[in-house]
Formats: sequence, C-alpha cells, structure tokens
Amino acid sequence: MLETIRSKKISFWIKGSIFLIAASLLYYALDRNDNLDTRYLEEMKGGWKHAASLLVLAFLLIPLNLSLEALKWKYLIRKIEQITFLQAFEGIITGITMGFVTPHGLGDYLARILTLTNSGRAKGLGAVFLSRISQFYITLYFGTIALVFYVHSVIQDAAINYNLLVWFAVLNNVLFVFIFIYHQAIFRYIEGWSFLKKVLPYIEIIKHYSFREINYSLLLSFFRYLIFSFQFVLLLVYFQIELSWWLMLMGVSFIFFVKSVIPTFLDLGVRETAAVIFFGMYSDLHQNILFASLTLWLFNLVGPAMAGLMLIFKMRVFRK
Repeated sequence: MLETIRSKKISFWIKGSIFLIAASLLYYALDRNDNLDTRYLEEMKGGWKHAASLLVLAFLLIPLNLSLEALKWKYLIRKIEQITFLQAFEGIITGITMGFVTPHGLGDYLARILTLTNSGRAKGLGAVFLSRISQFYITLYFGTIALVFYVHSVIQDAAINYNLLVWFAVLNNVLFVFIFIYHQAIFRYIEGWSFLKKVLPYIEIIKHYSFREINYSLLLSFFRYLIFSFQFVLLLVYFQIELSWWLMLMGVSFIFFVKSVIPTFLDLGVRETAAVIFFGMYSDLHQNILFASLTLWLFNLVGPAMAGLMLIFKMRVFRK
C-alpha cells in the first residue's frame, strides 16, 4: 500500500515536471518566432476577407490528419496491446507534445509507450519506429522527386551532377522498398550482431509484421501526406501566392523533405527557410510564404502540442 502511494507521488512529480518543461518550451517557441507579429495578423485578416473558406478548410483537415495517424498507431500496436481509437488518438496527441519539445521528435516514442498499460509495452518501440519510418518513406519518395526538380531548375548546366542526383534518388527509394519487402530476413540476419543485443528486444516486433501490414501503414502515411500537402497549398493560396498547383505541390514536397532530413529542436526555422528557398524562385512575396508555413506549423504542431499538455498527466510512468 505504502509502495503504491509512493509510486503515485513520484509519478505525479515526474509528469508535473514534464508538463512544466513542455509548457515553457512551447511558450519559448512561440515567443522566439519573429514572424508572429502585427504584420502576420494583418495578412491573416486580409486573407479572411477574400478566402475565408480556404483557411477554414485547412483548419478542418487537422482532426482528419490526426485521426489517420491514430488509426495507424492503433493498427500497428495491436500486436502488443489492444487499444481503442480514443486511446490511440490520445497517444498521438501526447506524442506530438513530447516530440515537439525534444530533438527531432524523439519524445514521441516515449509518450506513445507511456500511454499503454501492457507490461511488455517497451517492446512497442518497434511499432512507433515503423509508424514513423512509414511516414518518412512517403516524405522521402516525393521529396527526392522535388529535390531533383529543384536542382534541375537551379543548376541547369550541371548535367553530370543532375544525373547523379537522379540515380541517387531512384536507388534510395528502391532501397527502402527492398527493406520493406525483406525486412524479416534482414532482421534475422542482424540478430546475430552482438552489439545490437540490448536494442533488438525493443524493436523485435518489426519482424512480426507482414509486408501487407507494412503496406497498410504506408497507405495511411500516404493519405496523411496528401492532407499535409493540401493544407499547405490552401494556405499558400490564402496568403496570395499565385503559382500553379503543380508547382506548389512540388515546393511543398521539397519543404517536407528538407524538414524531415535536417534535425530540429522546437521545429524552428527549417520549414520556413526551405519554403523561401524554393518558392522564392517564383514569387517575391517572401513574407507571405513565411506566413503560410507558419500557419501550417501552428495548425499541425503547436495547436495539438498545446492540447496534449494536459494528457501528459494520463501517461503511465510505472507499469501496472
């Protein structure tokens, strides 16, 4: 009895500390963002007068985006623990909060696992990894296409470098497909590597997924990617960036690719810089490009991260 009370107190103080740190870092990220100024509010107000429906639609896509990720998480973690859609959704929101305030979103792994109750929940790290790598592959696939397009547009006279980049993009994407198809054989092979013995038990679950199950995870990731992209295009149009839809989609793929391969903390700067680098070639409205990127950041990261603050107290620090 005393041990249980003691565990609850320790758990409360740990979660309270995480809450305070996360809330402080969220405030810091918002306060440090120089683009959140009166000019941004004026542009938001101006856009509302002529394209309110675009902003509303982009906003309404947020729960659909999160729901797809919750479905993917519920599907993948079922080999460890059966959870409801609501539990999966809460795990995703908490993961966004913890991922937002840790380098390259690493806190997402911990948060999702701590929302589970199963005594073997640590083994679910492999499921989190598979969920994230599925999303990364979709981003990588379309991102490399956009990168090839960008290099061809900027360095048109560097034919050799361009051809090498094309081959790199093709081989990179083929390699991922090869890994997905033969992941079970690859896992059996690396099981003999002694330096991985302490890590493998936590990701061993990956070898128990069939190629069909991985394809389902990839499909949900693809639909999420479409929603992200559509949101970004809607916001670019809202802030009066007048480009073809095809070019905007290519730019969005480039931005997501850069954001995924460059480690970040508090998600500051990288997306906005990539947006200006690409769209700056076709539009002089650099500030409006930044505002579109900033709004996407507020919609899909800051908003859910703030909503997930209170869910931190629902995490299970100690196993039952």
